[in-house]
Amino acid sequence: MSGSALTPRERAVLAAVERRQTNPEIAAELFISVRTVESHIASLRRKLAAESRAALVAAARARHEGSVPVPTDTLHGRDDDLSAVRALLERHGWVTIVGPGGVGKTRLGLETAHGDGERTPLVVELEHAAPDDVATRIARALGLEATPGDLQGAVSVALAARPHLLLLDNADRVGPATVAVVGALRMRVPSVRVLVTSRTPLGAPGEAVHTLRPLGAEGADSPACALLSDRLRAAGADAGDPVLVARIAQRLDGLPLALELAASVARHLPLAELDARLARDLATLDRASPAGRHRSLDTAFGWTWDLLSTQEQDVLRRLAALPRTFDMDLAAAVTGPGTTGVVLRLLDHSLIVPTRTHPGRFRLLAVMREFVHARTEASTIREVLELHAVAVTETARAFIRTARTDASASASHRSAVLCPEVNAALRWMIAAGHPDAMALAADLAVGVEQYGADIDSIDALTDAARDEGVLASATPQQLLAVGMALAFVDIDLVRSLADRAAAGAADDDGTRAAEQLAAWAAAYRGDVETALMHCAAAERLVGEHGGDWDRGAILQARGIALRAGATPDRAAALAAFTASMRAYARAGDLVHVNNVRYMMASVAAEHPDDRERAIGWAAQARAAAEAMQNPHETAHAQLVQAGLGLAGAGDLGDLVDAFRRLGDLRCLHRALMLRAAAAAQPRERIGHLSEALEIATNARDPARQIAVADALVRALAAASDRIGTLAALDRLGALAGAEHARAACPAELLADFAGRGAPA
Repeated sequence: MSGSALTPRERAVLAAVERRQTNPEIAAELFISVRTVESHIASLRRKLAAESRAALVAAARARHEGSVPVPTDTLHGRDDDLSAVRALLERHGWVTIVGPGGVGKTRLGLETAHGDGERTPLVVELEHAAPDDVATRIARALGLEATPGDLQGAVSVALAARPHLLLLDNADRVGPATVAVVGALRMRVPSVRVLVTSRTPLGAPGEAVHTLRPLGAEGADSPACALLSDRLRAAGADAGDPVLVARIAQRLDGLPLALELAASVARHLPLAELDARLARDLATLDRASPAGRHRSLDTAFGWTWDLLSTQEQDVLRRLAALPRTFDMDLAAAVTGPGTTGVVLRLLDHSLIVPTRTHPGRFRLLAVMREFVHARTEASTIREVLELHAVAVTETARAFIRTARTDASASASHRSAVLCPEVNAALRWMIAAGHPDAMALAADLAVGVEQYGADIDSIDALTDAARDEGVLASATPQQLLAVGMALAFVDIDLVRSLADRAAAGAADDDGTRAAEQLAAWAAAYRGDVETALMHCAAAERLVGEHGGDWDRGAILQARGIALRAGATPDRAAALAAFTASMRAYARAGDLVHVNNVRYMMASVAAEHPDDRERAIGWAAQARAAAEAMQNPHETAHAQLVQAGLGLAGAGDLGDLVDAFRRLGDLRCLHRALMLRAAAAAQPRERIGHLSEALEIATNARDPARQIAVADALVRALAAASDRIGTLAALDRLGALAGAEHARAACPAELLADFAGRGAPA
């Protein structure tokens, strides 16, 4: 007969037998006769198939171990947490697992209790307990009947009978009572090990805390993706698209409960529709069962929200209104003076979590932010966003003052932290029509130039450069800064900024800035004559209204122009770059010294006789960039090394991905052309060339468009793709003229091409 059929009195007698009590002792404890005890023991032996009292003790232990309700599905990404909790238990005896709602604290506690082969596990649920109910619930789990007298003493005697691991789950609402009961039990039974789950540490003497974070969600092979895929398959949903799975896992911050809910919803919605809905809001994440706080994110988070004071709720609302991460200074700027202690308490409540990559910075999980936003007035959000923009503008201005002369790795790290905040602040300023938007855009542009771009920063700068309200108050110097940062992205936009700078120049320094930007635009368009003319005009003015840095920039533009055009002048370009390096060095800007060195290596690499110099300059540029921890300059140097065919250059696919992340369309184009040249199969080559043509089109770079279209015609013809070749010839004709297209047309297609009405 199953042991589950035991009556309450039989369970109490079995618990007493497990404690090695005699029949008279059991009778006295339970206020029954010895004969009744003997009757219960006889029944227990029959039900548990135990021939002896020792067998009854073993059966009681087995029932404890079998009572730990560990789910049968796979636990993903928690091996390190399990090891850490077990080590803390052995060292301290009491561990509290803390973390945000839905992070998996209960699951980790159950896995820990289930896997402890030396101690008898005892699971006590405290979610609905009252403060005076903690000891009673532990007693009930031990099979002790409620009796008058020293209940904690009886519990202590029961726990001392053999080594126990006591798991007290969800102790948040009864924290002080739990501290009191556990403290008393540990005094009486030093051998007992106690594991508590709570959203905040209980603050007890001797308590060790293990903070449980959401699962890592970066990449398709992350633990969060593994969990989501597993649960999708279990729910009978489609888990076949790894890109969608990864996007959803990252959107949900790797929070296990959110991933479980998403898998449940995916039974009813295609994964692509679920992803689209989650991009708008997270209300989709709900399910009919189980009831209680794990039914939805609202119920999970609401359980903690109700425990907060009014002040804590207000501070959390304001922190949730911040667009990205924050440090303690930024938190104070948007929540007011004297709130640091409140912020720290919210960290203790696991409502704020540290970022994975930047120590000292914090954030709300995306799912938590949405929960809090729903409880926040729109006026509060607007006020916080303005305070954020003002604080970030001040921080950026102070940082940019030394950016041109600080090439340290720490400055590069600081820029990586600051840029996302600046991007968010700039976008808010643009939308709000804030008068300081252009000044912040110019500071962002300097940061991008010095420490490397990223696609988000480039997009924010582009938004500013296209907004008439922002541009209306722009000075030529600000337009120069923004235009130089966008020179590798959109040449037409840079040229329009140069025209605006010229129209707004009110003095010689404004004219110098306008000429300088016009030189860059023309140089990158391959318009050598115009670029050199603007360089000369800017150089005439730089002596009086500029310094070594501007002189270096003008000489660099001259070098870029001289290497372009139909007949590049390599020697003159290298001379201009050398002079540019010296000017930048005098200005103390080692980043631009290195950027010019990379350009020199690139020029030298174009001629076989200069290969050794190219290799040397590229190696120097890469070593310097890596020392600065500047990813953009490192990728530049690797690009030259890849073009030289050097073994240590790195994978071309990785370079393509790097320039895509950096938002550097010009170098992304070069990397794609190298991949096309290295491709073994014609179809692969065509794919890379097609993307390169799209990139050159987006960058509005006609010279590169023509070069790629020419290469694409040859690749399509080699693949015997008649229709594709004719379409590429049409594109080439539109870009470079009919004569150029006819010259590139394979002989066997000339008649077809002429018959399509190609221009005469």
